[in-house]
Amino acid sequence: MDNLAIVRRFTTEFLGRADLAAADATMHPDIRGFTGLKPTGPIEGIDEYKATLTGFVDAFPAQSPVEIIDQFESADGTRVVTRFHSRQCHAKDYYGVAATNRIILFDETHVARLKDGKIIENIVSATNLEFEMLMAPVLSPMILG
Repeated sequence: MDNLAIVRRFTTEFLGRADLAAADATMHPDIRGFTGLKPTGPIEGIDEYKATLTGFVDAFPAQSPVEIIDQFESADGTRVVTRFHSRQCHAKDYYGVAATNRIILFDETHVARLKDGKIIENIVSATNLEFEMLMAPVLSPMILG
C-alpha cells in the first residue's frame, strides 16, 4: 500500500470511525500524535492513540463519512499532508463538558510522517473554533496552566 493510501485509511477509517483494525494496519507502534485531543502533550504510542481517539469518537460520533479535501506527499516521500472535514455530534460528555447534541464541523490538516510503511508521527493543525470554544472552560486550565 502506498503512503497516500495508508494515510487515507488512517484518516477515513481510524480518525473517522475509530476502526481499531485500521489503526493497527496504519500506525507504527511508537507513533506520536500532536493534537488538541490530548492538550497536555503528545500522544505516545499506538495504545494511547487508540484510547484517545475512541474516547473522542464515543463522545462525538461521526454524522457523515470523513471528506478528504486535499492530500499530497512530500518530495522525499516521507510525509503525507491531508486536509479533511468531518462532522461529529457532541452526543456524550467529553472532558466533563455536558453533551450538547450539536453537529460540529472539524476542518483539519494533518502532517503524517511514515516509517516502514506505517505512520510514526501525526501533527494536527485545525480550524475547529466551535469545538475549541465548547471545550475552552475545561481545556484552557490544562493548556495555560
